[in-house]
Amino acid sequence: MMVSNLHAAIARQPRLPRFLCHLYQRLRLQRLNLVTGAGISIDAKVPGWQDLLKRLAEIQGGLPDDLAAHVAAGLQPEYLGQIIYHRFRGACPVTEPAELRSATVEYEWGDAIHKAIYEKVPQTIAVIQTHPYLAQLRDLSRKVSLVINFNFDDLLADAIGEQVKQSAFGSESGNALSVTWQPPLTDRGNLTTVYHVNGILPRASLKKRSPQLIFTEDSFADARARSPGVSSEYLFLRFVQNTMLLIGHSLADSSLKNYLRLNRDKSPANHHYMIYWIKEEGALSEARRQDIFEANLELYNLVTIFLTSAEIGDFLEILNLDERGFSETVETLGEDRRSRYHYYIVGPVASGKSTLLEHLRCFHTHEEWTRPPPREMYMASSKIGEEQQAIIDQFIYSELKEKNRRMHAATAGLHFMDRAPLDLYAFSKSDDENKIKSHALRDLVTRDQPLQKGEIIFIEADSKTLVKRNMARGRPPEEAGKQPYFDAQTMTLKTIYNPSFVLSTDENSPGDIARKVARHVLFEEYEPTELNTIIARYE
Repeated sequence: MMVSNLHAAIARQPRLPRFLCHLYQRLRLQRLNLVTGAGISIDAKVPGWQDLLKRLAEIQGGLPDDLAAHVAAGLQPEYLGQIIYHRFRGACPVTEPAELRSATVEYEWGDAIHKAIYEKVPQTIAVIQTHPYLAQLRDLSRKVSLVINFNFDDLLADAIGEQVKQSAFGSESGNALSVTWQPPLTDRGNLTTVYHVNGILPRASLKKRSPQLIFTEDSFADARARSPGVSSEYLFLRFVQNTMLLIGHSLADSSLKNYLRLNRDKSPANHHYMIYWIKEEGALSEARRQDIFEANLELYNLVTIFLTSAEIGDFLEILNLDERGFSETVETLGEDRRSRYHYYIVGPVASGKSTLLEHLRCFHTHEEWTRPPPREMYMASSKIGEEQQAIIDQFIYSELKEKNRRMHAATAGLHFMDRAPLDLYAFSKSDDENKIKSHALRDLVTRDQPLQKGEIIFIEADSKTLVKRNMARGRPPEEAGKQPYFDAQTMTLKTIYNPSFVLSTDENSPGDIARKVARHVLFEEYEPTELNTIIARYE
């Protein structure tokens, strides 16, 4: 796998390999969707907005000069489209019967746009051969369930269709294809749906086109008036539940920005990615890149990746690799030189660990327990005898071994586990009890493989808050612990792990905590703790 084009990109953004790991993880979990825009088609000689308007204006005499004046006056493209359409409609001849006039105007308007879009576009096979990354995008598209396409042209769908024709349904080369301008109600297995949100004009003249193209100010207003509707709700859920990779976008579309902002507010830890095209190295200064990166991050929870056309090709090609090929490739890149990142969420009882884990479903998460605990786990400590303690111990050590096995088996990506394996020391009443636990860990948990090291995400709260939270859960202080108990537990856990990343759930909302954790693991240094050396301290 050649990744020479990415070395300069990684020098610009050292966390690029980590972004790749997150995207690949979401892809393997069937939680990655693509959002494609005009930038993809421009490389195939499809005109951008302004050039498309100029081509359409040439249909009417005198309109090009008027259009130039309107552009100079600062009118928006949708408004300019409305002006061109108004002139076009007025110039259409009277039809017989008169009832067909509206349909005739719309048909000929669609034909005019079709001609303006495709007049300089080569045949699909030639486009695939010359486009800097269409082939890689086609292959990646066949691995996801949904591609949200903001373009009228069907170049991407056509490229996928050409490949589908050469392979059996559901073959290893990827999914089958469905193209629509209406939101699909359900996902279907082994199928990629290309959803053209603004309508579609297929290149083949006899292929079905959408009844409406969202091109003019009037059509944009109609589309906004229909929201919230099926399409709006469908896309909103997609943006909240999945990770989006935006390619070929400039964030000019107001509806797209709205979905990104809704996701930022409803799912604070969920970050989407946008490939920001740059013509060449040095096209944007470091200061300008940082301005764009920070603005997109704060406004939209959007991670901006700055790539040239050749770099986009390599970037997508890496995402198309199988698991072994991906890990072997990414582990040669950047400062981290790793494909797996492990995190343990640690904190006293009721500090907010499970709540945080629930917010982090945009990564791979592991629950506190892999199976339901025995009823003895919920007994007050004063009522637990030797027999009950034996049942509890057997369950805990079995769980620690299984959770450790799962962390070792984790594939490429970022992995979070509720509670770290050495939390049990924080519940000991004596040094002798710690020695017994250390022996059990060595004998029952780490005999076959050591504890998987990982970074500690420490969550804490004031002891008064912890008492209140336990009482709200039906656990009175007499059974669940009073303030001194939680103060001691917090201090002991910090002594065990010596965490460098600590957050207070008193001072932050659950959403703010989740967003801070997500940005920490995506952008900051990875500092795993060697858990096996800690056991030695308590032996």
